[in-house]
Order: sequence, then C-alpha cells, then structure tokens
Amino acid sequence: MKKKLLVILLFHLCGIAFAQTSITGRVTSARTGEALPGVSVVVKGTTAGSSTDIDGRFQVQTPAAGTTLVFSYIGFLSKEEPINGRATVNVTLQEDQRALEEVVVVGYGTQLRREVSTAISSVTSEEITQTPVTRIEQALQGRVAGVQVTNVSGQPGDAPTVRIRGIGSTGNSNPIYIVDGFPVGGIDYLNPGDIESIDVLKDAASAAIYGARGGNGVVIITTKQGRRDGTMNVSYDGYMGVQNPWRQLKLLNAREYATLMNEGAANAGMTPPFADPTQFTGGTDWQDAIFEKNAPIQNHQVTVTGGTEKSAYSAALSYFDQDGIVGGDKSNFQRYTARVNADNQVKSWLKFGTNLAYTHIKRRAFDPNQEFGGILNNALNIDPLTPVYETDPAKLGQSTYTLNPVVKDNEGRTFAISPYVSQEVVNPLARLQVMNGLTNVDKFVGNIYGEVKLLEGLTFRSTLGIDLAYVVGTNYNPVYFLNAAQQNGTALVSRGTDRYYTWQTENYFNYNKTFGDHTLGLTAGTSAIKSRSEGLYGSNTGLVTSDPNMAYLNLAVGAGTAIATGGASEGAILSLFGRANYSYQGKYLLTATVRRDGSSRFGRNNQFATFPSFSAGWVLSEESFFPQSNPISLAKIRASWGQNGNEQIGGAYPWAAQIGVGRGYTFFRADGSKGYTSGAAAIDAPNPELKWETSEQTDIGVDLAFFNNALSVTADYYIKTTKGLLVRPPILASTGYNAPFVNGGSVRNSGFEFAVTYQGEVSRLGYNIGLNGSFNKNEVTEINNAEGILTGANFITYGLASQSKVGFPIGYFYGYKTAGIFQNQAEVEAQTLQPNAVPGDVRFVDVNNDGALNSTDRTMIGNPTPKTVLGLNLGFDFKGFDVSAFFNSAFGHQIFNATRRYDIVRANQQSRFLNRWTGEGSTNEFPRFTFNDTNGNYTRVSDLFIEDGDYVRLKTLQLGYSLPAGVLSKLHVQKLRLYVSADNLLTLTDYSGFDPEIGARGSLDIGFDRGVYPQSKTFRLGVNATF
Repeated sequence: MKKKLLVILLFHLCGIAFAQTSITGRVTSARTGEALPGVSVVVKGTTAGSSTDIDGRFQVQTPAAGTTLVFSYIGFLSKEEPINGRATVNVTLQEDQRALEEVVVVGYGTQLRREVSTAISSVTSEEITQTPVTRIEQALQGRVAGVQVTNVSGQPGDAPTVRIRGIGSTGNSNPIYIVDGFPVGGIDYLNPGDIESIDVLKDAASAAIYGARGGNGVVIITTKQGRRDGTMNVSYDGYMGVQNPWRQLKLLNAREYATLMNEGAANAGMTPPFADPTQFTGGTDWQDAIFEKNAPIQNHQVTVTGGTEKSAYSAALSYFDQDGIVGGDKSNFQRYTARVNADNQVKSWLKFGTNLAYTHIKRRAFDPNQEFGGILNNALNIDPLTPVYETDPAKLGQSTYTLNPVVKDNEGRTFAISPYVSQEVVNPLARLQVMNGLTNVDKFVGNIYGEVKLLEGLTFRSTLGIDLAYVVGTNYNPVYFLNAAQQNGTALVSRGTDRYYTWQTENYFNYNKTFGDHTLGLTAGTSAIKSRSEGLYGSNTGLVTSDPNMAYLNLAVGAGTAIATGGASEGAILSLFGRANYSYQGKYLLTATVRRDGSSRFGRNNQFATFPSFSAGWVLSEESFFPQSNPISLAKIRASWGQNGNEQIGGAYPWAAQIGVGRGYTFFRADGSKGYTSGAAAIDAPNPELKWETSEQTDIGVDLAFFNNALSVTADYYIKTTKGLLVRPPILASTGYNAPFVNGGSVRNSGFEFAVTYQGEVSRLGYNIGLNGSFNKNEVTEINNAEGILTGANFITYGLASQSKVGFPIGYFYGYKTAGIFQNQAEVEAQTLQPNAVPGDVRFVDVNNDGALNSTDRTMIGNPTPKTVLGLNLGFDFKGFDVSAFFNSAFGHQIFNATRRYDIVRANQQSRFLNRWTGEGSTNEFPRFTFNDTNGNYTRVSDLFIEDGDYVRLKTLQLGYSLPAGVLSKLHVQKLRLYVSADNLLTLTDYSGFDPEIGARGSLDIGFDRGVYPQSKTFRLGVNATF
C-alpha cells in the first residue's frame, strides 16, 4: 500500500513540474531605457518569483495557474503584466517621481519624505537631464514652488538671480549653497551633469540648522556617488548646439530715421538736417551686425562609477564651451571640471570618504545691461545711415579718420564713425574690438570625512573641507578713437590677482533609534569656518606692443604711471547646533532645531545669536479612522515656525572704524597759507551695536497623495518677516566717513505655493504632468531713518528711478504718472502745471493736488517683482521615444524700459515712434518728437517707461529615443539615448524690449532694462550612453 501511495505522489509531482513554464525577460526604465537591476518579479497570487540581474534580466517559473507577473521596484510604480502564453516578457516601469518614501537631504542628515514636517522641495538628476542647463541654478527655474529664478542676461556664464519666497533683504538675498555637506561661495564650478539631486529648504524650520546663513533659504546639492554592486559603468553625456537671438527689435530704417530727425528739428525751430529723406533706403541693420548667427555651444562629460561591497567611487571629467550671441568669442565662457567622490567601509564600525572637485574657468564678458555705452544700447541708438565699415575714400580722407587712431578689425577694415550721433553712442562693433578683458579662475573644493559607529544607532562624523579659488583678471585698453567723446590716448594694461580661501570643520553626532511605536532622531555638533580673501592689482601705460596677447605688465614702461595696490579681508563663524526628530507610529511628527552662531562681522556685544525652530506634522492617513478604501494614499498636515539669520553684508568688520589711505587733506599753516597732503584715516563710520538681520517665518502646509501615489499635491501658506535689515542710511559728506551699516527696518513676504504632479500609463504610453506655482506679496514694514526711504537705482539723465518705503514693495519704480497727450492749444492753456508744454507733449499728473508739478508728485509707478510665478512640466514616453516640455512664466509685475530714452535726440529709435503724436487725435500714448524737450517728456522718470512684464515661455522642448535592449546587447552598450532639444522656442509677452526676463543688480535695483543681453534660442543634438 505504501509503495502505491509513493508512486501516485511521484506522478503528481511530475505533473506539477511539467505544468510549470519558464518565463524570461528584461525590465527597463520607461523613460531612459536603462536596465533596472533588483526588480522584484512575482507570479500574482503565488509565492513564486525572482529578481532581475545587473542587466535587468530575469527568469521565473510560473505554475499553470499563473497568468500575470507583478513587477515592483523602489522609486517606480508597480506593474502587472499578463503573460498571455508568451515565453518572453519584456517590461518597462514608470518612475514614481514623487514617491513619498524617497529620502531627502535635510542638513547633517536625511529623512524619509513621509516623515518631513517642514517645507522642502527636490529636483532629481532625471529632471535636470530633461532640461539641459548651463548653470545649476537654472535647473530650479519653474520646477520648485516658491523659488523664483530669473536670468540676469543671456550672456554666457552670468549667474541667475535666485529668490526663495521673495526678497528678504535690502542687501544680499541669495540663498546659501551646500554641496555634499559643505557650504560654497558659488556653484559655477559645477557641471550640471554631476548632480544627483537638489533639495531646497524653504521655510525657517528646515533652514534653521544653518542658522545665520539660512535666512534666504538653503539649496543642498548632492553630487553623483559610486555604486556597491561590484560593477563599473562608464557613461558619456554630451551635446553640441547652436544659438541665435530669440527676438530682434524693430528699429527705424534709414528713410524713417531721416524723416524723424527732420521732424524733431522742425518741432524745435531748427533747420531739418536732411533735404530729402526719400533718397535713403533700408540702411544698416545694427542688430544683424552685432548678433552672432549660430553661435556654438557644446558640453561633454565622461563619468566612471563603480565599487565593491565595501567601497564605492565616482569620477567625472567635463568640458563646456559657449560663445555669446553678442560678441562671439568676446563673450565666451569655458569650463573644465574634474570630480572624484569616494567612500570606504573600512570596518563595520568605521568608514571614511572624500569629495573633491577642481574647475578651471576662462571667461570673456562685458556689462550685459549697461545704460551708457553698452553694446546693445549702441546697436539700438546708432543711426542706420552709418555703415559698419567706412569704405568711401573721400570720407576716409577726412581729418576724423586721418588724424585719429580709428579702430580697425583683424582684417584691417576701418570701422565707420557716425557723423550724426555722438556722446556715448558709438559703432558697437568698434567698441567690441577694443574690449580685451579676460578672467581665469582656478577653483578647488574638497572635503574629507570619517564616520564612526559608536553604538547601535549612534554615529559620530567629522568633516574637514576647503574652498579655494584663484582669480586672475587681465585687461588691455588700447589707444583708440570711437568718436570725439569716446577715445583713449594712452594704452593701459592691468592685471589683478585675487585669492579666496575658506576652510570649515564640522563634528557632529547622529542618533536614530526606534522603540516600539516611537522613533527618535537626534543631531548635535559644532561647526567652525574661517575665510580670507586677498588681492593684488597693478597697471601701467607705455606698452611696447599693440598685440593684446602680449599685454603684460613687464612690457609696460610708462614713466610715473605705474600703479600697484592690494587688500585683504578675513572673517570667521563659530557655531553649535542641534536637532531632535520624534515620530509616534509614523503619524505624529515633531522636530525642534536650534543653532547658535558667532560671527566676526559684529561687535563683541552682538557677535552671537541663537536661531530656534519648531515643526509638527500629522499623517491623517495613518489613523485608524481614515478609510482604507479611500483613493487618498497619503494625507498629512504640517506647521512650522523658526528664525534664521543673515550676516552677508559688505566689509569684514563693519562694527569697527576701518583705516584707508589715499585721501587728500587740506590744512592751514601758521602763516595762514594753505597746504595739502595725503595720508591714512578712518574711512567707514563704525557701528559697534550692529546686530544680526533676523528672518522669522511661519508655515502651514499639506501633503496629499492619491491613487497609490500617482497623483500628489503639496501646498503651503507662509508669512516671512525679516527684521533688522542691514542697510547704509544717508550720511553727511562733511563727516568724511562712508555711511555705516545699521539695522534699518523690516520687510514682510507672505504667500501661497503649490505643486501638483500626476503620472500614469495608458496602452504603454507613459505620461507625467507637473504644475507648480507661487503667489507672493512683498511689503516693507519699517525703515528706521529720517526720510523713511531707501533709495535704489539712479540714472544720470533721469535721477532716482526706484526706492523702498513703508507700505510698498522693495525696489518699486518711482516717478511721475501721466494722463495722455495734450491734443491742442486749448488743452495746454487750460492748465498751469506745465508752463513749457505745447500740443503733443505729455500731460503729467499732480498726484498730491497742490497745484504744482514737482518732485513731491512722484509716486509708485510699477512693481518689478512678480506676484505670481508658474511652472509646467509635461513628459511622455512610448516604445523608447520620450518627449518633454517645460514652461515657465511670471505675472503681476512691470519692467522699466530704459531703452525708451531719447536724451540723445539724434539717436535712432524703435518703430513705436512711428506711432508718435503728429497732430490732434493722432495718438494719446506717445508724445511728439523734438530736439528741444522742454516739457521733459522722456527726460524725467515717468510711467512712459513702464511696461507690462508678464510672460509665458516654452523654456525647453526635448525629443529623445532610447535604443531597444536587443540592439544594445549587440552593441555591448547598456544604454544609448539620442535626443534633440530646443530652448526658448516660444515666448508670449507684450513687453517690447529684448527679453522679459530682467534680473537684478541688487535688491533695490530690479527690473531695469538698459539694453539687456537677451536669452538665446538654442538647438541641441545630444547623446546619453552607458557602457
């Protein structure tokens, strides 16, 4: 009987074995096409399964009843795939870009996204890849709610303006950048391809761990690290492209210009300069002359990553080169980078590592937004009658050309000089020709660290880092004649060398432990920073050669003209910090942070300050009363309060009287005669009572996720008040001092921000949508000086054009309001405010109704800071193809278009002057044109210069294709993706200037277009390959 039962059992087992089917396949990322190792593959409804290998391949035995495979992987959406009788099942997984269990960097540690009770936003390396950027700050534009990134200009190498939750200071409003745990003075040394993730700490509670440096927000950058899977990967990422201006302004042609000049002369009672304007045709297009066609841009990076179970490494080399769309190689930025990251688990209780980066930058540039003598301003203002090159022998024989060192190009052609326009308006190509500035930067940033595991859950970490930069600037100013007002009779060569050095050491403990339902995290440590900068500068005349490449100081032999000078500055910060995180059952979250900083920038009585913060969160979706069948997979509310500081002010020791030399002093002798001497004296008025600029912020937020995290929503409301603004009030010149820094007021930012993302798949078409926005109100609430005003931008011709005042936003435009145009003599005679007005002149408004038009009628005429900033990201992928589009926009602000000036009356004008007032009823918008503007139509600051600055811009459109696995295996390549992309392909705006993105020269000088260097329309062809 036992034998029979055994035979029956054996037959049954064989039947089961024969009923099983072996399924093989490969799992890849839907977006990148890259193989995914370690993916869990399970037969649905059974325990049978396996996982993918390093190449993303798997093999699984399926029982007869098995009809569906379930694929799951951290960071990706799970997927069920019907077998349908197939022996090979290849699957692509969609990334869960907003997975709530992702880890975020919070400063001196990490936290699970689900357990964060503060306002932190993140950008991944994949998002950066979708938008090839030249600087890392640009990767935040339109991707992080509450962060406004504005390109100051389109010039290669120019840093964008970054503001987190508004302008919080009248001084330095830039956030602090932390790279691999180390604060750095700037991030231009990094290649965007080196970045693994960017975490932005927006509220005071998240930034409080950085205390005195976190008042304007914190941007934490983590570079790519090695891998511990025993393999080595080599990857190449690169692109080449061309750039062109996205817009050119419509200017008057030669005939229109001559007609306008005749009209301006006639309106001023002068003789028209041109007998017959119809004799002229198109004339010179100066924009075509200065804009480079298809200016090249390229980037190449090779990265090697690998490691073993106990060590990991990542090394990268990159090269970036960009010519400007204005000036070509006269506006060029080159960057060479080398980076090495490594860590080693020496013992189970000990590990150490290092992050090292070296960068060499070579740059040629000019002022990208210059009012007088700027390249773009010259191109707009020089007349179209003057050619680029003068070829007429009769004119070349005139004294202007024969008696002066006129400028020639490299081929010996003579640049023409305008006989119509003078002063600072010159031939822009001649101006470019005499520009010979060059800056070389060598920067090394590195840190080493060791970490010891003392007890279970308790570690001690010690880090030593350095940020070292050498900056060498050279310039050769040759002898030249651009016009009678713009000439240089003596060649000058100059050279400056600056050395910047910062070292930092940090030592801190981290303790993380779970006790049943309770999870506790503690951090405590110290930080010390020492910085020093020093410079040496020299110049001389009498250069023995005219070759710019040989412009060295030892070849300058001018007698009595040599100048040598230098200077140095030091600073230090000493800090203690601590943080406590507590979680009960993963649903009640508490965090408390405190940091005490001491800074050498302040006097002894105010050197130290303490910055606390608190935050709390409640994960409602973890409560027992929360419906489990609800489509809401996460519901969390959070609140925070905290204080941060800002000690970034000019000068190393503003609390003390600083000594300077070179000042002249007049004295009287005993006999009553006057004498003069130079010497040393205090130059800055001291303020030993100067205190920290303190930012206090309250934040209430909510995090929601729906449909298994496919849809996520984050929203925050905040109130941020900065007190004790560090400003320089006016001071009497008779004191002999520069104005001291004082704590001079406060500013308030309040607003709402949100981010919504959704991702899914329909019939193998994957898609993701992201929309974020912020609405911010900026208001000055206190200014502690006699005038109650902080002045901003000044124009030589117009005077004060912006200021800050209680009840108004920082840096608002300040001037006269207008009410149309006087249409006839009766309207002129019916008023007494403007005695010099005639029909066709601007009607200015008597704002205070005192019966006089004077400076007291100046008022707010515009706000340069957007009230609303939006970003939209769209992504689609299908069978290896991927498409992404990224839009950014700004609304609710104005731009001061200073290119509307016509104080130089014979300068060319934009085509809007075709709509000028020419008679009663012709227009009520643009005044008449005259050489004698006695009414001040365009020579006083008014809302005639103000334009709507709203815009929507298709920042990037990218199309990519990832080769399929079968082709890759034959090529012995792990990943190969080709793509084409376009930047600034479409811009919708009513602004008439070069570009609606106008950055800031400072917190009080915002939104002024003096002839700004525009953004470029860029087309790229790129490749991402991994071997």
